[in-house]
Amino acid sequence: MLSALRTLAAEPPTLDGEGRDTRWPDLTNAVHWLVDDTLWDLVDPATSIGTILRNGHEADVIREIVTAVVAVSERQGTMASDATWFGDSGWCEVRRLAANALNRLTG
Repeated sequence: MLSALRTLAAEPPTLDGEGRDTRWPDLTNAVHWLVDDTLWDLVDPATSIGTILRNGHEADVIREIVTAVVAVSERQGTMASDATWFGDSGWCEVRRLAANALNRLTG
């Protein structure tokens, strides 16, 4: 999860010739790890307290970043290019919330 948050918090990378993120984890995997693999888009992150998350404060910051990522996904679609996601009007907010989540989880 921390690796996914680092990817989301970082400046958008230089993309390859097909408009894809070449980092590891790349944008696609970061979203999968944070949203799809945890099901936090369907269940409250608070259900992960004691297993993945330590407390309600961590659940709160994760809830915020997941909501922001899902909003980008709903606007752009899951099959949109990485360039399209990085260009979304809400991407700066995703980055800010991911950085905040990293600070709260590792600080």
